[in-house]
Amino acid sequence: MAALWPGSAFSMSAEGTSLKVTGMTFVGSRTGVREMVLRSEEAWLRPGQDQALLSVVEAEVTDPDDGRQFSMTCARVDLDIASNDFLAEGDVRGNTSDGQHYRTEWVRYRHEEGLLYTDAPVEVRDARGSFRGDGFRYHVDERRFQLIGNVRVEQTP
Repeated sequence: MAALWPGSAFSMSAEGTSLKVTGMTFVGSRTGVREMVLRSEEAWLRPGQDQALLSVVEAEVTDPDDGRQFSMTCARVDLDIASNDFLAEGDVRGNTSDGQHYRTEWVRYRHEEGLLYTDAPVEVRDARGSFRGDGFRYHVDERRFQLIGNVRVEQTP
């Protein structure tokens, strides 16, 4: 089930196919499955296409049993409302529940698979040091972070 709660204002666009929402919170939830919460300053909803375009976004995905799995902020998100999949772009910064902090230009999340990933250059920091690579895969259910391509490590003394 997905629910949309508009904040302080909303209006129909000139072409009538989109709904602009200010201060939107989107919650994607099903019993026993990861919950996703996206908050944005503005969103443009395209109900006939099951799509929402969000700007200035905070996202959090949680597991009903384990709590927070990952969170992030970014400039914009293209959300598939039916599947809860999204593409986040623009100075994406986030962290996992195991203490990895990542920064990249874009990430894609596939909700059904529980996979957050990018093929863009990424910087990751955790208690062991700083890592750079050509991308990453974060397997949400396994809480497993995997750097890919040209990985460089800088250990903390």
